[in-house]
Amino acid sequence: MKPRIGLTSFLDPQPRASYVSLSDHYTRSIWEAGGIPLVLAQREEAAAAESCVECVDGLLLTGGKDMDPVHYGQEPAGGIGVFDDVRDSWELALFSAAMRKGMPVLGICRGHQLINVAMGGALFQDLQAVDPGLNKHNPEGFAVDRLYHSIAIAEGTVLHRALGRRSLRVNSFHHQAVNTLAPGLLASAFAPDGVLEGFESGDGSGFLMGVQFHPESLTARFPEFLGIFRAFVEACQS
Repeated sequence: MKPRIGLTSFLDPQPRASYVSLSDHYTRSIWEAGGIPLVLAQREEAAAAESCVECVDGLLLTGGKDMDPVHYGQEPAGGIGVFDDVRDSWELALFSAAMRKGMPVLGICRGHQLINVAMGGALFQDLQAVDPGLNKHNPEGFAVDRLYHSIAIAEGTVLHRALGRRSLRVNSFHHQAVNTLAPGLLASAFAPDGVLEGFESGDGSGFLMGVQFHPESLTARFPEFLGIFRAFVEACQS
Protein backbone atom coordinates (compact mmCIF):
# COMPACT_ATOMS: atom_id res chain seq x y z
CA MET A 1 0.00 0.00 0.00
CA LYS A 2 1.28 3.45 -0.86
CA PRO A 3 2.06 5.61 2.18
CA ARG A 4 -0.44 8.30 3.07
CA ILE A 5 1.12 11.75 3.47
CA GLY A 6 -0.68 14.43 5.47
CA LEU A 7 -0.12 17.93 4.04
CA THR A 8 -0.90 21.09 6.00
CA SER A 9 -3.13 23.69 4.38
CA PHE A 10 -4.41 27.20 5.04
CA LEU A 11 -7.79 28.96 5.04
CA ASP A 12 -8.43 31.19 2.04
CA PRO A 13 -11.36 33.55 2.85
CA GLN A 14 -13.50 34.44 -0.15
CA PRO A 15 -16.71 36.52 -0.36
CA ARG A 16 -19.04 33.49 -0.28
CA ALA A 17 -16.99 31.04 1.82
CA SER A 18 -13.56 30.20 3.17
CA TYR A 19 -11.65 27.53 1.25
CA VAL A 20 -9.09 24.98 2.40
CA SER A 21 -6.15 25.81 0.15
CA LEU A 22 -2.81 24.34 -0.87
CA SER A 23 -0.67 24.60 -3.99
CA ASP A 24 -1.13 21.58 -6.22
CA HIS A 25 2.67 21.48 -6.60
CA TYR A 26 2.80 19.74 -3.21
CA THR A 27 0.19 17.12 -4.02
CA ARG A 28 1.62 16.47 -7.49
CA SER A 29 5.13 15.98 -6.10
CA ILE A 30 3.88 13.49 -3.50
CA TRP A 31 1.95 11.56 -6.15
CA GLU A 32 5.01 11.49 -8.42
CA ALA A 33 7.17 10.25 -5.53
CA GLY A 34 4.83 7.31 -4.89
CA GLY A 35 2.75 8.59 -2.01
CA ILE A 36 -0.91 9.44 -1.53
CA PRO A 37 -1.37 13.11 -0.53
CA LEU A 38 -4.08 13.81 2.06
CA VAL A 39 -4.76 17.49 2.72
CA LEU A 40 -5.26 18.22 6.43
CA ALA A 41 -7.85 20.93 7.05
CA GLN A 42 -6.86 23.40 9.76
CA ARG A 43 -8.62 23.10 13.12
CA GLU A 44 -8.74 25.38 16.13
CA GLU A 45 -8.83 22.40 18.49
CA ALA A 46 -5.22 21.30 18.81
CA ALA A 47 -6.42 17.96 20.23
CA ALA A 48 -7.59 17.03 16.71
CA ALA A 49 -3.93 16.85 15.69
CA GLU A 50 -3.57 13.44 17.37
CA SER A 51 -6.46 12.05 15.30
CA CYS A 52 -4.99 13.41 12.07
CA VAL A 53 -1.58 11.91 12.76
CA GLU A 54 -3.16 8.52 13.40
CA CYS A 55 -4.57 8.59 9.85
CA VAL A 56 -1.31 9.21 7.96
CA ASP A 57 2.17 7.71 7.58
CA GLY A 58 4.07 10.98 7.22
CA LEU A 59 3.63 14.72 7.72
CA LEU A 60 4.56 17.46 5.24
CA LEU A 61 4.54 20.97 6.74
CA THR A 62 3.99 23.35 3.84
CA GLY A 63 4.87 26.97 3.12
CA GLY A 64 2.86 30.05 4.05
CA LYS A 65 2.76 33.11 6.28
CA ASP A 66 5.26 34.12 8.96
CA MET A 67 5.12 32.56 12.41
CA ASP A 68 4.19 34.68 15.40
CA PRO A 69 7.58 35.46 17.03
CA VAL A 70 6.07 34.83 20.46
CA HIS A 71 6.76 31.14 19.75
CA TYR A 72 10.50 31.81 19.88
CA GLY A 73 10.45 34.37 22.68
CA GLN A 74 10.52 37.60 20.67
CA GLU A 75 8.33 40.63 20.03
CA PRO A 76 7.44 41.53 16.42
CA ALA A 77 10.23 43.54 14.79
CA GLY A 78 10.50 45.63 11.64
CA GLY A 79 9.82 43.75 8.41
CA ILE A 80 7.76 40.91 9.84
CA GLY A 81 4.68 40.00 7.81
CA VAL A 82 1.18 38.80 8.66
CA PHE A 83 0.95 35.77 10.93
CA ASP A 84 -1.88 33.36 11.76
CA ASP A 85 -2.11 32.30 15.41
CA VAL A 86 -4.57 29.47 14.68
CA ARG A 87 -2.36 27.95 11.98
CA ASP A 88 0.70 28.26 14.21
CA SER A 89 -0.97 26.43 17.09
CA TRP A 90 -2.45 23.76 14.80
CA GLU A 91 0.80 22.96 13.02
CA LEU A 92 2.85 22.98 16.22
CA ALA A 93 0.35 20.45 17.61
CA LEU A 94 0.61 18.32 14.45
CA PHE A 95 4.40 18.34 14.61
CA SER A 96 4.41 17.44 18.30
CA ALA A 97 2.01 14.54 17.68
CA ALA A 98 4.11 13.33 14.73
CA MET A 99 7.28 13.41 16.83
CA ARG A 100 5.64 11.42 19.63
CA LYS A 101 4.67 8.79 17.08
CA GLY A 102 8.14 8.72 15.50
CA MET A 103 6.64 9.72 12.14
CA PRO A 104 8.73 11.00 9.19
CA VAL A 105 8.36 14.77 8.80
CA LEU A 106 9.35 17.07 5.93
CA GLY A 107 9.13 20.85 6.32
CA ILE A 108 9.26 23.28 3.38
CA CYS A 109 9.88 27.03 3.79
CA ARG A 110 7.47 27.99 6.62
CA GLY A 111 7.41 24.29 7.58
CA HIS A 112 11.23 24.29 7.79
CA GLN A 113 11.07 27.32 10.08
CA LEU A 114 8.25 25.85 12.19
CA ILE A 115 10.23 22.66 12.89
CA ASN A 116 13.18 24.73 14.06
CA VAL A 117 11.00 26.84 16.35
CA ALA A 118 9.13 23.81 17.71
CA MET A 119 12.43 22.22 18.69
CA GLY A 120 13.74 25.31 20.48
CA GLY A 121 15.36 27.39 17.74
CA ALA A 122 14.73 30.97 16.62
CA LEU A 123 14.27 32.87 13.36
CA PHE A 124 15.43 36.04 11.69
CA GLN A 125 12.17 37.98 11.45
CA ASP A 126 13.30 39.76 8.28
CA LEU A 127 16.64 39.13 6.57
CA GLN A 128 16.92 42.55 4.97
CA ALA A 129 16.22 44.29 8.28
CA VAL A 130 18.95 42.22 9.95
CA ASP A 131 21.56 42.75 7.23
CA PRO A 132 20.82 44.74 4.04
CA GLY A 133 23.93 43.14 2.52
CA LEU A 134 22.36 39.69 2.44
CA ASN A 135 21.18 38.35 -0.90
CA LYS A 136 17.52 39.13 -1.43
CA HIS A 137 15.80 35.78 -0.91
CA ASN A 138 12.36 36.88 -2.09
CA PRO A 139 12.93 38.35 -5.58
CA GLU A 140 10.00 40.15 -7.17
CA GLY A 141 8.52 38.81 -10.37
CA PHE A 142 10.21 35.39 -10.32
CA ALA A 143 8.22 32.36 -11.40
CA VAL A 144 8.02 29.66 -8.73
CA ASP A 145 9.80 27.15 -10.99
CA ARG A 146 12.73 29.44 -11.77
CA LEU A 147 16.15 28.78 -10.24
CA TYR A 148 17.56 31.78 -8.38
CA HIS A 149 20.64 31.04 -6.24
CA SER A 150 22.95 28.14 -5.43
CA ILE A 151 23.21 26.12 -2.24
CA ALA A 152 26.09 24.06 -0.87
CA ILE A 153 25.07 20.69 0.57
CA ALA A 154 27.03 18.86 3.27
CA GLU A 155 28.39 15.54 2.07
CA GLY A 156 26.89 12.43 3.63
CA THR A 157 23.66 14.11 4.74
CA VAL A 158 20.20 12.80 3.88
CA LEU A 159 19.73 15.82 1.61
CA HIS A 160 22.98 15.00 -0.18
CA ARG A 161 21.87 11.42 -0.77
CA ALA A 162 18.41 12.54 -1.90
CA LEU A 163 19.69 15.03 -4.46
CA GLY A 164 22.89 13.23 -5.40
CA ARG A 165 25.11 16.30 -5.49
CA ARG A 166 27.05 18.72 -3.31
CA SER A 167 25.69 21.89 -4.89
CA LEU A 168 22.83 23.01 -7.11
CA ARG A 169 20.65 26.02 -7.78
CA VAL A 170 17.25 26.42 -6.12
CA ASN A 171 14.32 28.82 -6.13
CA SER A 172 13.78 31.29 -3.27
CA PHE A 173 10.62 32.88 -1.84
CA HIS A 174 11.19 33.85 1.78
CA HIS A 175 12.18 36.86 3.86
CA GLN A 176 12.65 34.96 7.13
CA ALA A 177 15.18 32.25 7.90
CA VAL A 178 16.64 30.15 10.70
CA ASN A 179 18.76 32.24 13.06
CA THR A 180 19.50 29.87 15.98
CA LEU A 181 19.41 26.22 14.90
CA ALA A 182 17.50 24.11 17.40
CA PRO A 183 19.27 21.48 19.52
CA GLY A 184 19.09 18.08 17.89
CA LEU A 185 19.17 19.44 14.33
CA LEU A 186 22.10 19.22 11.91
CA ALA A 187 22.65 21.88 9.23
CA SER A 188 22.75 20.28 5.78
CA ALA A 189 22.78 23.19 3.30
CA PHE A 190 23.65 26.87 3.08
CA ALA A 191 23.20 29.67 0.55
CA PRO A 192 26.35 31.60 -0.48
CA ASP A 193 25.47 34.41 1.96
CA GLY A 194 25.30 31.97 4.88
CA VAL A 195 21.52 31.64 5.13
CA LEU A 196 20.62 28.14 6.30
CA GLU A 197 18.82 26.30 3.50
CA GLY A 198 18.46 22.80 4.96
CA PHE A 199 18.66 20.75 8.15
CA GLU A 200 17.90 17.24 9.33
CA SER A 201 17.88 15.13 12.47
CA GLY A 202 21.24 15.34 14.18
CA ASP A 203 21.22 11.80 15.54
CA GLY A 204 20.15 10.12 12.30
CA SER A 205 17.10 8.53 13.90
CA GLY A 206 14.08 8.54 11.63
CA PHE A 207 13.39 11.02 8.83
CA LEU A 208 13.25 14.68 9.82
CA MET A 209 14.17 17.24 7.16
CA GLY A 210 13.59 20.91 6.54
CA VAL A 211 14.43 22.91 3.41
CA GLN A 212 14.07 26.66 3.03
CA PHE A 213 13.52 26.60 -0.74
CA HIS A 214 10.48 25.17 -2.57
CA PRO A 215 11.37 21.84 -4.24
CA GLU A 216 7.69 21.05 -4.87
CA SER A 217 7.56 23.89 -7.43
CA LEU A 218 10.66 22.59 -9.25
CA THR A 219 9.91 18.89 -9.70
CA ALA A 220 8.04 19.29 -13.01
CA ARG A 221 10.93 21.09 -14.74
CA PHE A 222 13.84 19.71 -12.74
CA PRO A 223 13.19 16.04 -11.85
CA GLU A 224 16.24 15.86 -9.58
CA PHE A 225 14.20 17.65 -6.90
CA LEU A 226 11.85 14.67 -6.76
CA GLY A 227 14.70 12.97 -4.88
CA ILE A 228 13.64 14.84 -1.73
CA PHE A 229 10.07 13.59 -1.99
CA ARG A 230 11.12 10.06 -2.90
CA ALA A 231 13.39 9.87 0.15
CA PHE A 232 10.55 11.15 2.33
CA VAL A 233 7.90 8.82 0.89
CA GLU A 234 10.28 5.85 1.16
CA ALA A 235 10.83 6.66 4.85
CA CYS A 236 7.05 6.79 5.32
CA GLN A 237 6.70 3.32 3.82
CA SER A 238 9.19 1.60 6.08
